[in-house]
Amino acid sequence: MPTDQDDADALFGGAAAPAAPAAPASPFGAKPTADNRREPRVRANWQARVLLGAGRIVELSVFDLSESGLGLVTEVGIPAHSVLQVALAVPGLNDATKITPVTGTIKTTHMTVKGHYIHCGGQWVEISSSSRDLLNQWVRRLRK
Repeated sequence: MPTDQDDADALFGGAAAPAAPAAPASPFGAKPTADNRREPRVRANWQARVLLGAGRIVELSVFDLSESGLGLVTEVGIPAHSVLQVALAVPGLNDATKITPVTGTIKTTHMTVKGHYIHCGGQWVEISSSSRDLLNQWVRRLRK
């Protein structure tokens, strides 16, 4: 794991809840998803954390993203229709070993149980313009 991960870990600090499922080595996805969303989403496989009430940190994975939101997967329940702080470990556009920590606030839109995993959709409520630009560059790159 790159040393930049230490920066991402420092975003929320402390001990985390049970880890998200092990992910494949590549942080990139290949194909956009097709469903009823307003925007196309692209597959991703990035580490993330969400801050729940009482300072509880849950580790999870980003499984897809679009310009206005992201999809998360975890083994821990994430409340639907809640506003939560999230931190993402976004790989560098030119060097996937260089992690850029991205933080923001999302409003969860749904929670769906799929086998042992819980899929949660989130829409950006607050994110810096530089972070939004980075994520949008990833969306455009993965959409090709």
